[in-house]
Amino acid sequence: MRKGDKAQADHKAKFIPRSSSVLAIALPALYVLVLTIFCLSYNVIPGPEFLVLCFFIYAAYNKRSKRFVKDWVPFVTLFISYQAMYGLVGAVAGIVHVSEPITAELQLFGSIPTVMLQQLYRMPVLDYIGAFFYSIHFFAPTIFAFLLWKTAPKDYSKYMIALAFLTYSALITFLVFPVAPPWYGVRGVTRILFDVDKSLGVPVYRTVYDFIQPNKFAAFPSLHSALPWLIALFALKIGKGKALPILVFPLGVWFSAVYLGEHYIVDVIGGVAYATVAFILAEKLIPYIQFRRPNRFKPQALANDLEQGIQIR
Repeated sequence: MRKGDKAQADHKAKFIPRSSSVLAIALPALYVLVLTIFCLSYNVIPGPEFLVLCFFIYAAYNKRSKRFVKDWVPFVTLFISYQAMYGLVGAVAGIVHVSEPITAELQLFGSIPTVMLQQLYRMPVLDYIGAFFYSIHFFAPTIFAFLLWKTAPKDYSKYMIALAFLTYSALITFLVFPVAPPWYGVRGVTRILFDVDKSLGVPVYRTVYDFIQPNKFAAFPSLHSALPWLIALFALKIGKGKALPILVFPLGVWFSAVYLGEHYIVDVIGGVAYATVAFILAEKLIPYIQFRRPNRFKPQALANDLEQGIQIR
């Protein structure tokens, strides 16, 4: 081979991986841009499933689409089944508990913290900050799952188990002990998110709660508080001191949940407790089962089990 041909071949070999990596970022970015424009134009609220498709495009251009599909089947199945059961639980739940959280707040604090925050400190800036932190809840679990899948596959498996335990234990609680939020049970509490809708001129949050989250009596435990804390626990476990800034996320959501009138502090405490138990369970249970049955809880194994179950049926 001549020197000129060899140099040209080397140049192509260097160019192809670089161009592939650029496309792997550029195409998902283009997808997100088009999706954003579409949603803003037609007042459509995107769900986490749109993010999964974005991540699949990234994986495809990195030649990991097969692994992505296998690993994410449990996550997508968990999300779809949870959403279906969430609406069903809201329809069949029994007596709604309105006074119990109010009594608990009065015994713990001598007043209702939501009322105090809204009466003494409410301002437009806090309304928007609260809405921002509260909205992250809808996308953060999916984005964090992708980051774990990409950088820490072992922890991704544990995160899936913790997420499943957290969401389904919360569903059971919503069914047997439905609790009303402060905006429903306390006179004088404003549902600030709807006021944010009015100021924006777009019914973003009303649409979310009317169509995406039909169960308005799912205040305890607060999954808005639980999921950020679960993410923070895994981030702190992996990054240790470097991950300390992640604590801004749960702290911001906890404040927002109370300030916006969506949750009592006891709901937040319940969410933190559920997430902590789910984290400990995933951290202790999976190593034990893996010791007894190796590879049992790897994402590929979970996907294979699911596929086998579908085939048998």
